[in-house]
Amino acid sequence: MSKEQSTGASKILLAFFGGLTAGVAAGLYLNSEHGRKMRDEAADKISDLESKIEEKVKEAFEAAKDKAQEFTKEVKK
Repeated sequence: MSKEQSTGASKILLAFFGGLTAGVAAGLYLNSEHGRKMRDEAADKISDLESKIEEKVKEAFEAAKDKAQEFTKEVKK
């Protein structure tokens, strides 16, 4: 194996173990008390955002429906 191939393999192994370490650390953190609290807060915020988006979509749909009805009335005249 040439020196360039050895260096490339070393970089791949280093990246693999770095990713593995980061994954384990993230898993441990997210399963800690603080991590659970953070996940719960994030879920609440996402749920609130989902409700707001749903309401805005309903409002936009109703507005579009009203405009379509107005347009239809104008065309029929």
